[in-house]
Amino acid sequence: MNTYSCYILDDEPLAIKVIEEYLKRLPQFELVGRQTDSIKAYAEIKELKPELIFLDIEMPELNGLELLRSMEHNAQIILTTAYRDYAVEGFELNVLDYLLKPISFERFIKAIDRFLEQFSAENTELPPKEEHILLRVDRKTQKIILDEILYVKGVKDYVKIVLPDRKLLFKSSIGNFHKMLPQSQFLRIHKSYVIARDKISAYTSQEIEIGEMVLPVGRAFKEGLMASLNERN
Repeated sequence: MNTYSCYILDDEPLAIKVIEEYLKRLPQFELVGRQTDSIKAYAEIKELKPELIFLDIEMPELNGLELLRSMEHNAQIILTTAYRDYAVEGFELNVLDYLLKPISFERFIKAIDRFLEQFSAENTELPPKEEHILLRVDRKTQKIILDEILYVKGVKDYVKIVLPDRKLLFKSSIGNFHKMLPQSQFLRIHKSYVIARDKISAYTSQEIEIGEMVLPVGRAFKEGLMASLNERN
């Protein structure tokens, strides 16, 4: 029988206890860590590399969504919260499920089943799924394939996402939107621009070319950007 490593982050010890008791009923799941402090949890998750994380949203200092955006470890995430308001934002970050407190065992099992289905799918010989994000644009939730993004431009309180066949406006700062993207694939080159690394056709220390578009390199980003590009070449 396969076993799966789990981690619980919640600032309420009682909430941790509930999930822990539920996991004890499922012998294939091993609890490798629990934490009430999100800063400490960030370091522990990086070291333990759990396959499944139960993540509370409302946390002091660093909330669950902020931690999720900054995580490099690729785990399945089940959000746990007493508030419905974060549901859309959570699924934009590709979380596996969203559990509202108090969490019943019946609802918990549905989330676990979803994890097992996802884990099984990821370990078959099927072609890899395209990575994507879900964004609320023009009153609709739209699926954006990451590999199709050419670059992103900050426009006041919005970002303009430029794809080969269309442009989308999404309400966000350029900095926050950059955090939603894989940092290894997308580079901040200017206070107003984030680009897809693999779409670069030519570059200098002053400009980046993406197809026919020429984008400026900001002075504050030049040194780090050049070091990153030269390191990969």
